[in-house]
Amino acid sequence: MTIDARRTYQLPTVAGMAVRQRVTCGDEVTYVVLDRQWRVVEAAEEYLEHLRQEPYSPHTVRSYAHGLALWWSMLEERDQDWRKVGVQDLARFRQRLRNSGSDPSVLRLRPNKPVPDSTVDAALTAVMSFYRYQAIVADVPAARQFYVHVKGGTTEARGRYASFLGHLGGGQNRRVVGRRRDPKSPPPFLTPPQITVIKQDAAAFQTEAGCWVGDLRMRLLWMLLEETGLRLAEALLLQHGDWHPGTGTTAWVEVQPREDQRRRLRVKNQQYRRVYISDDLDELYGEYLFWLVDLGLELRDADPVFVNVFRGEFGRPLRPETVYDWIEGFKRRHPLLPPGWTPHWFRHTHATALLLAGVPEHVVQRRLGHADIQTLMTTYAHVTEDAAMRAAADWKTLAARWGAVA
Repeated sequence: MTIDARRTYQLPTVAGMAVRQRVTCGDEVTYVVLDRQWRVVEAAEEYLEHLRQEPYSPHTVRSYAHGLALWWSMLEERDQDWRKVGVQDLARFRQRLRNSGSDPSVLRLRPNKPVPDSTVDAALTAVMSFYRYQAIVADVPAARQFYVHVKGGTTEARGRYASFLGHLGGGQNRRVVGRRRDPKSPPPFLTPPQITVIKQDAAAFQTEAGCWVGDLRMRLLWMLLEETGLRLAEALLLQHGDWHPGTGTTAWVEVQPREDQRRRLRVKNQQYRRVYISDDLDELYGEYLFWLVDLGLELRDADPVFVNVFRGEFGRPLRPETVYDWIEGFKRRHPLLPPGWTPHWFRHTHATALLLAGVPEHVVQRRLGHADIQTLMTTYAHVTEDAAMRAAADWKTLAARWGAVA
């Protein structure tokens, strides 16, 4: 690969092993794999470029680049050609991942903490996908060893590409190295009192002064996530033109297929949807607009809803790092709330509340933007069976306040 002069490469700090490296090209941010000589790995770059051209999330490219870098590190240590590998190498790679990158043949006096199966599988998936691609475009023989053809399969092999062993007849392709799943735990959620604490910490209305005190932007963000179940990326990518105030009808926001490479934000699945909101949230948005104008910001429909106010370049799009910095400060001020909560907990809370309030599953699916209803049912299968959760809060009142069924 010829390095593009427009791209900025920061040399890795770890020598002697392949690494994933962040690359900037104008406003685009992506990732490449560098070998131990700090050269771009051609085969990996070809595959990652394919992912960039396809509708894959930047986070997927980042994750796959990391998995391939770990794979290349093992190959370089063993002086192996990536085209001349076998099933035993894939099995060795899995064991190496479980040993936190150490050679499984070397005994350690202090064994590393076991790596979660989900982490191991993420790297394995990257490697398997890479070889699946190479088998199709370059007919790499080694790639064929990583799948076995099962006669009489009852389900279609999943994947974006046609089966590269399809010429063998009916059946399906299966990985020779299977997946090990961590025990599925219920998604975490916040209770209404906890949500109130978070919103009040961001900004509170002072009745005597007749105004909001605090960061009204963050209160709007938390209230938006609470009432809509939007992902953080979807919220931060909202523009003022996507917000449709209620003028005699129910207010709503549009989730548009959108992406921001520099902030590493992307609407998942690039799917459009409309989400109805409550009058309270719509009114808070109106007050937020006046707040921004008072701060000296000019507003246009194409401008992002959430922008820098107190740090960074004033008026520039708000970055997720700023949101997480705010959360870290909040946790120090309120140590009794769940220490591991993230913005995504609002999404789980939203789905939990709607399901416990009796909202039909297909309505919740469309509101959350899940690709299919099975995803919703699998993720929240525990909800309607848990009597303790139903007693934890008045979920029906909470859901009704959001206008979620409008």
